[in-house]
Amino acid sequence: MPGLAERLADLAGGAMLDNAEVTGLSRLSSEFVRMELTADAFRKAAWTPGAKLQFRPRRGTMGLRTYTPVSWDNARGVTELIAYTHGDGPAAQWFAQAAVGRPCEVFGPRRSIDLRVPAGPVVFVGDETSVALACALRTVTGDVSHVFEARDPAGLTGVLAELGIIERAAVVAKTPDRVELLRAARDAAVPAACALVVTGDAATVHAVRRDSRGWPRTPVQVTGKAYWAEGRTGLD
Repeated sequence: MPGLAERLADLAGGAMLDNAEVTGLSRLSSEFVRMELTADAFRKAAWTPGAKLQFRPRRGTMGLRTYTPVSWDNARGVTELIAYTHGDGPAAQWFAQAAVGRPCEVFGPRRSIDLRVPAGPVVFVGDETSVALACALRTVTGDVSHVFEARDPAGLTGVLAELGIIERAAVVAKTPDRVELLRAARDAAVPAACALVVTGDAATVHAVRRDSRGWPRTPVQVTGKAYWAEGRTGLD
């Protein structure tokens, strides 16, 4: 029998969360899932590219996990997610067991990064956790140079190819000094004045923002957001 804390969490969840259903699913790799969710609440939602959607992978708690919708269809009440499901936490387990027809509870969309702001060319820097945001950016502009760091560069390159992110895309190995990543980002920014969007590892976001101040062409705008950090929890 659920304890008091679990019952209270479910009562709060029932008041705050919307019901959705998995209506499409494909596995891009062992760690990436492409998923379509449908909900009546999505028909009335105000979505902007870069917003976040949170869902509860386990009842009896209010632990929410955050993902970036890559598209939104108000008329159909449909959104699409690309989830990076590394590790063995509650969200990774939920996505491993997900199937068409499975219900879930969601909260949002809510403001995170507004991708409508950058004007002109964009240099996008990120990692595995940034892939969905890169796809969302394509709904705004196609003038993007992508630079990703990855623990498995070949694996991520394959996922990006399936998503159509092939041209002007570099994937480098993640290293503590980030030398290759910084060099690739600097090279991508050379042709013209650009906006910079950088997300992912907090240490990488900091390093790229700092390095961009010395680029031959300083970015006209910098948008950065840390999604995770070593030894820390609670980041988006």
